[in-house]
Amino acid sequence: MTFDTIAEWLNKEGCLTVRDKKFRGAHVHSMLKKRLAKEELLNRDYRPVWSDSSMEVVDKTILISDFGFKK
Repeated sequence: MTFDTIAEWLNKEGCLTVRDKKFRGAHVHSMLKKRLAKEELLNRDYRPVWSDSSMEVVDKTILISDFGFKK
C-alpha cells in the first residue's frame, strides 16, 4: 500500500492525527520513518561500559542523633 492509500484508509475509519486533522500521505510517511528509527535504536547492541565509580550508603538516623537534630 502507498502512504496515500494508508492515509485514505485511516480517514475512512475516522482516525485523526494528534492535532485532530485528517491524515495525509506525508503524515503516514513521517510516522513510519520515526517508528523505524526508534526500533533501530532499541534493537542496537550496546557494549557494557564499566566505570570506577563507587557508592556510599549513609544512615541518616545516626547523623541526626549525633548532631542533635530533631526529626
